[in-house]
This record gives sequence, C-alpha cells and structure tokens, in this order.
Amino acid sequence: MNIDVDALFRERLNRFSVEFVRYSQYIASGGLLIVMIVLMGLLSLYYRSFVEMIPSWFPISYALAFVIALFVTKSPHRTFLLEADLLFLTPAETKMSSYFQKTRAYNFCIQSIGLFIVLLLLSPLYQGTLGVQGGQLWLYWCVPFVLKGWNLYSSWIFLRLPDKKREQQYSLARFLFSYFVLAWVLSGGQLLTYHHVPYAGLIGILLVIWFHFRLQTIKRKHTIQWYRLLEVETGLRSRFYRIVNNFKDVPSLQNEVKPRQWLIPVTKAVSYRQSHAARQLFLKTFIRSGGYAGVYIRLIVLASLLILLLPNLYAKAIVATLFLFMSGIQLKGLWSHHRKSNMYSLLPIDEKQQKHAFFWLRRVLLTIQAAVCVLIGLFST
Repeated sequence: MNIDVDALFRERLNRFSVEFVRYSQYIASGGLLIVMIVLMGLLSLYYRSFVEMIPSWFPISYALAFVIALFVTKSPHRTFLLEADLLFLTPAETKMSSYFQKTRAYNFCIQSIGLFIVLLLLSPLYQGTLGVQGGQLWLYWCVPFVLKGWNLYSSWIFLRLPDKKREQQYSLARFLFSYFVLAWVLSGGQLLTYHHVPYAGLIGILLVIWFHFRLQTIKRKHTIQWYRLLEVETGLRSRFYRIVNNFKDVPSLQNEVKPRQWLIPVTKAVSYRQSHAARQLFLKTFIRSGGYAGVYIRLIVLASLLILLLPNLYAKAIVATLFLFMSGIQLKGLWSHHRKSNMYSLLPIDEKQQKHAFFWLRRVLLTIQAAVCVLIGLFST
C-alpha cells in the first residue's frame, strides 16, 4: 500500500490548525479571554504578597517539584487519527513510523509551551524564596524539558500495553521518577545526600536503567494499539469541543456519560414527578454527562483557594465575580446539550419547561458557588 505519510501529516495538521483557530475565535469573542487577562493581572499584583506569606519552614523546593512533575508527567498524545484510519492505515503500519515521529515532535513543542509558562510563573517563587542563581537556575530551566521529552517517549511506548491498568501503573511510576529527579535538582542535591554521597543520584541512575529495559521489552512484545491511540485522540478532541460548546454549538461533539455514583444522591433533592421531569433531566445531565460537574467543582476549589490567599477584600470580590462568570459560561453548554438530538422529544417535556428547568439549575449552582465564596471570604478576613 503506497502512502505518503509526510503529506498525510501535513494535511491532518493543517486541518486541525484551521479548526482550532476558528473555534478559538469563538472563545475569545465570548468574553473568557478578557476574564483570564483580568484575573492574571490581578494575581500578578499580589504575587509578591503570596511569596512573602510562605513560612520559612515550608519545603518550597519539594512543593515546586511536585507541581512541575504534574505538568511534566502529563503527556497526552495527539495523533490526528480518525475512525476510518483503523481500516485504511493499519495495513501500512510499518510505514507509519515517520508519521508518529512527527506527531511526537508536535506534541513536545505544544506541551513545552505550557511547561515554559508554568516555569516562568514559578521562577520568581523559586528564586525569591531560595535565592538560587547560576548553574542551579540553568538546571531549573533545562531539566524539566528533558524530563518532558523522556515522558513523552516513554508514555508513547507504554501506550502499546493492552492492559490500561498497567499503563496507569507505569504513569504513576513516571510521575514518581520525575518528582524524584526534580526534587533532587531543585533542592540543590540535598535530597537523600548523606556524608556527601548523593544516594538520590545513584537511585535515579538505577531507575533510568530499569525504565530503559522495560521500554525495550514492551517494544519487542507489543505492537501499536490503534484503538487506544484513537481513544486518546477522541478524548482530546472531545475535551476541546466541550470547551468550545460553551460559546458555539459544535455539531460533532460526542458527550461521554459517566456513572458518578457519589453524586447521584443529589438528584433525590428534586422530587420525582412529571412536573419536575425537566429538572431531573438537566440535573442528571450536569452530573453524569461531559465535564460539567468536574469543571464546576474545580472552579469552586480554585476560587476558594484564591480568595483565601488574597489579602484585599476588593480583590476577593473581583475573583469571586470572575469565577461566577466563568461558571455561568461553562453551564451554558447544558442548554444545547440535548438540542443536538431528538431524544429529548420522547420525554413529556416542552420547550418552556426546559427553559425553566435550565434557568433553575443554573441559578441554584451559581447561588451555591456564591455562598461558598462568601463563606470563604468571611473566614479569611
């Protein structure tokens, strides 16, 4: 089977870039970009205050290593694969190595941008509290990118494993190794150093050797898992579509339904009768479908942390308002969630009932978030 994998990669990358730019314009015009700019400007004003609040006994180097290790270890692989590729590209698997090499290079470049931003934000904290300079500062900037490249390569090999549980175990091992290396580097080699013997460095070398042999063994025993690669690609695409769907209807959005049994008891707060059918529908959609509940909870947690840290009452109020606005934007996707299919027409719910139920749920959720922010603000003053 003759196939120009280089031309295929360029075509897929160009198609994705055009789609990304078009949808990003909807996000920028929806007001979220302005909110993020205001929020970043507000945080930059109080950044020095955050640094001064850190007590001298706090292990800042190990905390920074933990945060950076999270970004270094998380290495999703965007391959631009489509469902039809399972039929048309799998016969040419032996010729696809160049294509996947280009996707890994693309992923490294894109993810390195996010890692650079994280390092840039944490750099004043690292220098201000530990007073590092010179060679150690160079290590701060270089080692995370080396670890990012290694994590991308190793996670790509681990994707060959047919057992997802084993892949998750190796992901945890990658995180522990990355944290171990970063903690040793950021602490100036003080981690597990006894009588000037760097035991941490020796352990790190042994771990690298162990990972090397495991990777080689997996490469020999397992081939590329096309279904797994397609699952990862579909998940990344759906996550982006869910974000865009808050600003513009995305016809190709496929929502994933999750059980979330620990949140199901919340639905019992709404009595189960026909007049409340629409409320039950939207409430269960919020809990089980897509990432509505997850994003909503994360926004509340992040807003609470910022309100706790900010010293000024007006700054707390601005942060609470901005996060309420972001939650309101995110919840807009609930309204169009069931409009893309005719399944909702099977239920005894007219459009007026749907509107009332949607506005009721959004009002309740935003009221809960506002109450949490007010309570946290009163507690921190």
